[in-house]
Amino acid sequence: MSLPKRWASHLLQLGTWVAAALVLGATFGRPGWWLAAALAVWLAATLYKLYDLDRVLDGEQARSIVTTSGLWAELLARVVRYKDKAAARKKKYHRLLREVRESTGALRDAGVILNSQNEIEWFNVAATVLLGLEPQRDIGQRIDNLVRHPDFVEYLKSASDRVIYIPAPKDPSGRLSVQVIPYSRRQRLAIFRDVTHEYRLERTRRDFVANASHELRSPLTVFGGYLESMLEDSEIPSTWDGPIEEMQRQVDRMTRIIRDLLELSRLESMEGQASHDFIDVTGMLKTIGKELSQAVPGLTLELDLDESTALLGEETQLHSIFYNLMNNAIRFTPEPGRVDVSWKRIPGGAYFEVSDTGVGIPEELIPRVTERFFRVDPGRSRASGGTGLGLAIVKHALHKHGATLRIESQVGTGSSFRCDFPSDRVVARGSARQAVVQG
Repeated sequence: MSLPKRWASHLLQLGTWVAAALVLGATFGRPGWWLAAALAVWLAATLYKLYDLDRVLDGEQARSIVTTSGLWAELLARVVRYKDKAAARKKKYHRLLREVRESTGALRDAGVILNSQNEIEWFNVAATVLLGLEPQRDIGQRIDNLVRHPDFVEYLKSASDRVIYIPAPKDPSGRLSVQVIPYSRRQRLAIFRDVTHEYRLERTRRDFVANASHELRSPLTVFGGYLESMLEDSEIPSTWDGPIEEMQRQVDRMTRIIRDLLELSRLESMEGQASHDFIDVTGMLKTIGKELSQAVPGLTLELDLDESTALLGEETQLHSIFYNLMNNAIRFTPEPGRVDVSWKRIPGGAYFEVSDTGVGIPEELIPRVTERFFRVDPGRSRASGGTGLGLAIVKHALHKHGATLRIESQVGTGSSFRCDFPSDRVVARGSARQAVVQG
């Protein structure tokens, strides 16, 4: 490996200096002293140039190596070049930081940077408006000490990146959406968005649906009563039996739609999570299975239940989840078919799953099946008595229990609907009963 030219030149100068000292020593005597003196002078000059180089690194003007050449001039040029690049990068970073602060300052959404301990490291101007934060006072504070809503506190502990909704700290009648996104190993970005307008519109819609449904129940009840009387009235010609029966079916269908709309409105209007009442899931599923299997005797309904596991939740909501999923599987499975129902405890929670050998769902429609009134096959759904609201009710009821819904399906093969419940909702059946009795 050859030496760089600058180092070769420098070593050549050193060799020349040593040779000159030895020649002088040989000429005048005492060559050792001449060599020592030459090396001392060389060392002093080197230290002086190192001192000047250190001054250059500190930002001062060099003196001894400014006009020199060779190794020291090359080192100086490289130091100056690196310093210029560092200054340019620093200037660029300051400009980018200024632009980021200006752009985040123009955002209406509040952005808060948190460390691994949920302590505030930085926030934008919108955070002072939406959350009432102050830089001098709140930097370094834990955000759950400043935004104390229980749902937000639990959300921070869960380390999830889903979106939740909480009352606005400065205006409890308003609403904020919150999402915490990890973007490094020790930092997370919390985004708070003012959704008060959308929340109030949604509440108005829910109130309208609930009020309209309540108002429609009474006339439908009257219509149904008159139609039943007309079917039993022998004086009405038999030619009217068909139309009256069809009207009765439509009244029954409208009654089911209104019932489901009211249930959905109730779920949507509920604040916070579902209650933590003890629910005997095994007993509930056996009752539902017995009812549905009697209605459709041509299908095979198999229950695989973990009788040692129960849930903490709200009974009506959980019944809606189980009944709707099992009923849907049976309605969309032609005879002779098979529906399998499972309830199992797993690490991290428990799951309820319904699998069928039914008609299946096209893959592109699976994300939409939980929308209100969405039907994969509208004609078949209406003929089987469906309202198009069952899966929407399931989705909202699962959300209230902190659970999730997973759907897998193939057209012509069948579908699988799986509900995963978190561990804090799952209990041992015997211990839960004992706790309820003692409570």
